[in-house]
Amino acid sequence: MTLRIGISARLLHNPPIGLGLPHKRLQFLESTMAHWIMAHGAIALMVPFVDEESPLSINRAPMTEIVAMLDGLVLQGGIDICPETYGDTLRDPAWAGDAIRDRYELALLRGFIDAGKPVLGVCRGAQLINVYYGGSLVQDIPSQRPGSIEHQDTNRYDRLMHEVHFEEGSSLHRLYGNSAPHRVTSIHHQCVDRLGEGLVVEARSPGDGIVEAIRHSGSGYVLGVQWHPEFHLSPNEETQGLLDSGPMMMDFLRAAHARADRHLDGKAAVNAGVPLPRMA
Repeated sequence: MTLRIGISARLLHNPPIGLGLPHKRLQFLESTMAHWIMAHGAIALMVPFVDEESPLSINRAPMTEIVAMLDGLVLQGGIDICPETYGDTLRDPAWAGDAIRDRYELALLRGFIDAGKPVLGVCRGAQLINVYYGGSLVQDIPSQRPGSIEHQDTNRYDRLMHEVHFEEGSSLHRLYGNSAPHRVTSIHHQCVDRLGEGLVVEARSPGDGIVEAIRHSGSGYVLGVQWHPEFHLSPNEETQGLLDSGPMMMDFLRAAHARADRHLDGKAAVNAGVPLPRMA
């Protein structure tokens, strides 16, 4: 069975006039995210946002039906999360984020978690997972965590790298098989502050202790990484030694396969009139 993986949409509310679509909100995904998923044999499908103010939203398909069509969810990176979304006060207008995208992605995330389908959050996606479970964020690492290493450089963008260390006993530690620090891309000025309920830290930046990966400790698969593993696909002189993103995607897809297989087994048992086993 070929898995169908949904990707949350990035939103561009006021596109430049040169794009030929003035006054129209654009929804898009960054191509390497789709390539990362498709390079491992799955189909990548962007899940469009339906405008909250549009009359068309009245007749939109229920979230449960959208989730039912897909086998897993990847939350893309992008703009900051609005501080009000996690109950904080905005410290600087530059960090206002996108409350509309927050609401859209939180509803999407809730649908997949309720259905027990795997979720992988990247950068902003990891932060959103923390917020979903009641956590908060550092709005700006340089000003609120003085002395931290550099986590974002607008000039170098995806060429800024630093080391992360996987916590002993974490799933990433087990997946990658050793405790040595690993190099990753770093494109964020915000990070996890108060950890959400049920979440555990999977990785930190050894230079300053900044949380770099989280996972929900309950049943199901919910993982968030602060770096951009999809940018690790094209090694060159500058990116040699970056953490191999393949094992992480395969781990996510294995979870999606396992969830899909259990669902198919359940449907077959119901169709055959066989009682399903009781869940503990």
